Parts: sequence; structure tokens; C-alpha cells
Amino acid sequence: MRGPGYRYGWAGWKTMALAAVLGFLLAGCAVTTRPFDEAERTRLGSEAKKALFEGQEPIDHPITLAEATARALKYQAEYRQRQMEEAAAAAQLDVAQFDLLPKVVGNAGYTTRNNDAFGFGFTPQGTLATTPTAAVERSHSTASIGFTWNILDFGVSYFRARQLADQKLIAEEHRRKAVQMLMHDVRVAWWRAEAAERLLPEADRLLGEIEHAIERTRYIEARKLLPPVQVATLRRALLDLGQQIAFRRQDLAQAKIELAGLINAPVAGELRIASPATDRREVLDLTANLELLDDVALRSRPEMAEEGYKARISADEARKSLVALLPGLGLDFSRQYDSNRFLVNNSWTQAGLSVAFNLVKAFSVPALHRADEAQRRADDARRQAMAMAILTQTRVAAIRYTLVADEFLIWDEASRDDDLIVQYLASSEKVGIDTELELIRTRARAMASHINRDLAFANVQASIARLFNSVGYDAVPREDEAKAVADLASLVSARYGELERASFAARPAAKKPAIAVGKIAGADSRVAGLLGEGIARVLDSAEMKAADPAQADVTLDVSLTLEPAQDGRRTVALGVSASPRSATPAPVKREFKTTLSEPIDDEQWRILGEGAAYRVIGDLSPVRITRPSLRAARALAPAMHAAVGELMPEGETDPLQEGAPVRLRIDTTLGEPASGLASAGGGQP
Repeated sequence: MRGPGYRYGWAGWKTMALAAVLGFLLAGCAVTTRPFDEAERTRLGSEAKKALFEGQEPIDHPITLAEATARALKYQAEYRQRQMEEAAAAAQLDVAQFDLLPKVVGNAGYTTRNNDAFGFGFTPQGTLATTPTAAVERSHSTASIGFTWNILDFGVSYFRARQLADQKLIAEEHRRKAVQMLMHDVRVAWWRAEAAERLLPEADRLLGEIEHAIERTRYIEARKLLPPVQVATLRRALLDLGQQIAFRRQDLAQAKIELAGLINAPVAGELRIASPATDRREVLDLTANLELLDDVALRSRPEMAEEGYKARISADEARKSLVALLPGLGLDFSRQYDSNRFLVNNSWTQAGLSVAFNLVKAFSVPALHRADEAQRRADDARRQAMAMAILTQTRVAAIRYTLVADEFLIWDEASRDDDLIVQYLASSEKVGIDTELELIRTRARAMASHINRDLAFANVQASIARLFNSVGYDAVPREDEAKAVADLASLVSARYGELERASFAARPAAKKPAIAVGKIAGADSRVAGLLGEGIARVLDSAEMKAADPAQADVTLDVSLTLEPAQDGRRTVALGVSASPRSATPAPVKREFKTTLSEPIDDEQWRILGEGAAYRVIGDLSPVRITRPSLRAARALAPAMHAAVGELMPEGETDPLQEGAPVRLRIDTTLGEPASGLASAGGGQP
């Protein structure tokens, strides 16, 4: 027979069981930190290193610029990250499109209880029935299938899907931007690596010779083989040149590693560069119409398209907020089943219609309109700032090209002169300790010039890449990026050639004016003839002497004033006037005085004529410095010419006009940043 404590014992067991279940649940929710041990860290590092270069075509030959760009497009890790981000955005759009469909819901369930659901009802007379009844079984199963559709959810999901579609397009523009940056970075790194491959071995060898020469100067100084000041001066010059070479060597030493990182090649391997067949470097003229480049940049830059997509996202956000204020109309239709045997119909069809409207939110419509208008103005301002930044970058890139091109031409000329000096000293008949040390110093200076020249040419290539980047040129179509490296490199090479032909042209030889000797006043026929011979020497040397005086571009007139002799010397005043055949530019006039020794022989008169020619030859020689940028500037609006004309001093011509002399001046504001570029957020490296 069960005792009176049986009931309470069962309740206690249930309490204990419930407590145990809760204890297990709480223990499962407790999370502890699990840091990686050394073995796991090693495994992660090995897997990452293996995945970096897995599936890549090996590099077993010298690599060209086009192939380096192709490998960067196929294998560069950061670019692959952009591709994965674009794929993730596309996947989110695919998921969001399912939110537009009605919800089809299927349910199945089983219900049981520990006693029957009896209850007392009412009799027809309104009194409480004495016999309990039940309408639901103790255990029964249910099932249903149906769909529900809410017009409010549909509208919100529709605009959200449109926003995700624009987000996918933004991810595509980010990928395009990554491609354009790769084109820029690879071009710069490749040319620096090419210079490093040619110059580093010679630079290392020369640094060793400089160290050896410095030790020799200390030996010479101790033995007093040369004057101490001469030895110290020479040693100091060697130290300066060695420091310059070592400093520039830092830029070259890391160039190949930077290129390997860009093309996702093993940094520990020896990357070989396919150097051009000749050491001569050609600098092209920028011939593109800058106004056309501005239009192309505003049309093609990924940042402008991104701003447009962001504006569309903001507009859809405003529409989505307004749709959320509409009454929520809900429709549902389903087929139901219940196994309850007390039901007359165990299966039935059910339909419903509901409307919900938040009256309080209706008062927020004016605020939503104000927020939408403010956001629209912010989007417009951001887009205009980006457009201004893009235009600035395009013009700065064009000017930057002309500046670095001129810098390269200077270093190219300096390196050729240094090579000539080395040849002269190496072939000199005079042999001595000072000559040997001077030869080493000259070779070191020549090496520094070569490094500076090649780095300047790398800057020229960087400015070309920056111009292409500022305009928004793409390397190859997206579908071609999956091709093999060789095929992709051919497409990239063709694309580079196409872009360079569209914006640049071979730099023509500067046209030299034909100059003829005109009147020589203030001198007899003999002296005038001797002065003319001296002037002709200079014109012949400069290859500017007119074959036919009647067809000369410039006529050189000289006026001579000879003062009385005094103490065996005679002062001579010369006026030189170079008059062009055309009305512009204005004549170049120079005056100077000199002293001749009595008696004045014929050679003194000839040298005086040479001096007169040298006074104006510099103004008449063609000057290439900044000339490409001035040609490009002529594509600007005529209003700029008017503005320049107002600022020009009286007697000078507009430097933007064809054939006008180029006058250089230093502007202290050139080093200051553009006022609107930083705020626009569109600046480039």
C-alpha cells in the first residue's frame, strides 16, 4: 500500500530532474578561451604559405612589364580579396531576392497532456451543467500548409533588394579601382626592379672600390705623398659619393621584393627582369587633349560611379522609410488538419485578410522628407567634391609628367657627360696616385648619375601610370582575367600600347631658328667682317646659321661703340639685337661692355663677335623645359589666355601662344597642397 509520502516523493524527483537538466544547459552555455598552441600556429602558417602560391604558373624566365601586370591581376592577394568581396555582395543580393516571394509555411505538431481537458458547460437555461465534457483529446496531432503575403514587407524587401544590387555594383567599382592601382604600382615597381638588376652589381663593386680608395688616402696622408688638404678634400668627396650611392642603393635593393609582393611571387626567389634591348630611354610628349581627359575621367573613374550608386541607395532608403508608413495589408491562405476525434471536420481550408496601420508614425512624414532632402544635398556635395578632386588629379598628373620628364632628361645628359669624363681620365697618358683616385671619384659620380637617371625614368613611368589611373583606364575586360598568363600578358601589352598611342607621341627634335648676320654699325668693313666671322663661329657650332640670309628666321644686328685708348686698353660697348622675321615674339636686345688690349689684333675682334652671339644665343635656342605642359595648357578655355595676358608685364608675350619664348620662374607656392583636394577625399599616391 502506498504511503502518504508517495505523492510528494514523485514531485521531489521531478524537481531534481529539472534541476539537473538546467545544470547541463548552463554548463553548455559556459564558453572558455582556447588560444592556439605552437603546433596549431605552425599548421596555420604552413597552410597560409601553401595557399598563397598554389595553382600559380611558375616563373622560369625573365619577366616583362606586361607579364608582371598579368600575374598581379591573376594572383595578387589583395585583388583576390576584392573579388571575394564582390562575390559576397552578389550572394547577398541573391538571398534578398527571395524576400520578395510570399512565405509558404508548413507546420506539423503533436500535443499531449497528463489528463483530459474536461470542463463544465452551460445548459440552455443558463445554468452550470453538472456533467463535465471534453472537446479535445488528451493527445492529438496537427498539420498545416499555407502561404502568407504582406504588401508592406514586400515593399520594404523590394527597396532593400535594390540597395543590395547597388552595393554589388559598388563592389565591382572597388574591384576596378584595385585593378587600376595594380597597374600603377606594378609599373613603378617593375621599372625600379629593372634598374636594380642592371645597376646593383656595379654599385656594390664600386662601393668596395671607394672603401679601398679611402683607405689608400689615409696611407697617402700618413706618407705625405700628396698635400694634406688635397688628400682630405678627395677623401671627403669620396665619402659624399659613397653616401649618395649607398642611399640610392636602398631604393634599388628592395625593388624586386616589392615587385614580387605585387605579383604574388615567392619573395625568397630570384626574380629576373626582362630588360629592354637598349639602355636608351625614350621620353614621349604628352599630346592628349586635357579637356577630353577630364571628360573621360569623370565618366570612367570608379569613384564617380560609386558616388552615383550611393546616391541611389540613399534615395531607395528614403522610399523604403515612406513605404514602411503605409498600412500593412496581409493575406494568408492555408490548409489545416487536426486529428482530434471530437471535431466534426478534421481538415479544412482557411483564408484571412488583415490591415494594420501605425497612426503615430504617420506624423513623421514631414521629418522623413526633410531628412531625405538633407541626405540628397549631402550626396550632391560629396559627388561634386569628388568630381573636383578627379579633375585636379588629372591636371596634376599631366603636369607631373612634364616635370619628371624634364628631370630625367637632365640626369640623362649628366650621366652621358660623366661617362665621357670617365673615358677621358681612363685614357689619359698621365698616370699617378691623384689621377687614380680622381678616376674612382669620377666613376662614383657617374654611378650616382646613372642611378638617379634610372630612378628618374622610373618616376616618368610612374607619372604615366598615375595619368592612366587618374583618368580611370581599365587594363583588360573582366572576362579576360581568367586567361592564361601568356595570353593575358599579350592583352595587357596591347592595352598599354593603345593607351600610350592615344595620349603620347614621340618627342620631335626641337626646331632651331635659322639666324643670319645683319648690319654691324660703328665699325669699318674690316672690323665688321671679323666680328661677323666670330658670330658665324657660334652659329655654326649651334647649327643655327642660315644658309640663305633672305630666308633667315632671325636677323642679328650689332652696334659697336669704341672709346679712346687709355693705358694700352680700349673699352668697347656692344649692342646686340636679334629681330625675328615675324611680328612675334619681340626682338631680343642685349648690351655689354668689355676691354680690348692695344694693339687690337684680328682674333680679339673675332672673340668679341663670339661674345656678342653668346649674349643672345641662349634666348634663341629652343628650350624643351615645361614645353609639353604649355602645349597641353593651350587646350584650356580662351579665358585663361586673357587672364594670363592681364598678368604679363608690358612688352612680354603670352607663354601659352605657339612659338612664344618660355620664361622660367620659381614659384614658392608650388610645394603647398591644393586647397580643395584634401577635403574632397579623392587624393592619390
